[in-house]
Amino acid sequence: MTHAFGNRNRERITMLRILMLATALLPTGTYAEPRPATGLLSKQSPLPATIPLQVRTSKGHDYAISLQDDKGSPVISGYQRGGDFFRLLVPPGRHDVTITAGLPKDWQSDQGFTTGMKASVAMDFAIRANRREGHQITAKVVNGELRLGDRRDQTICQIAEWDSIQKETTEGGIPLRYLDQSLDTRSRFCD
Repeated sequence: MTHAFGNRNRERITMLRILMLATALLPTGTYAEPRPATGLLSKQSPLPATIPLQVRTSKGHDYAISLQDDKGSPVISGYQRGGDFFRLLVPPGRHDVTITAGLPKDWQSDQGFTTGMKASVAMDFAIRANRREGHQITAKVVNGELRLGDRRDQTICQIAEWDSIQKETTEGGIPLRYLDQSLDTRSRFCD
């Protein structure tokens, strides 16, 4: 009796091993990577990213935004979930802005979207005096085609003010000097 019980266990262990091996050899499907949050994906340019690019979209599709310089080298890239607010600060220069729209389930981090629609436009991003001159653009999927439109300039002005505290005066109230001076900078959208 114990001999029959031992054979049955061996058979079960052998069947379990065969089942595990068969499961390991089954072809695996390609699964979509979890889509990233809206924001910066990567930055390759050594220049500081300070000029605004705002992209407006609607829900339904997600968007991969990438900028290349005039030589075709990548500058910066971002990911936008459809309908989310998205502003990417980019380095100065003339860049080809490529926007790819795809379904969230089709995102593959190393390949972008497995299926999608692309549109490109060249844009200048510049710093002139106290102005950082960028752009705002709308991306829409219409009848299975990605369209870029409603392009507007978006300029941020830098405002600098000296902040100083007068600490010393003479006995007669005459100021002697300013101490603790600091430069305070603020940014705001220009008119």
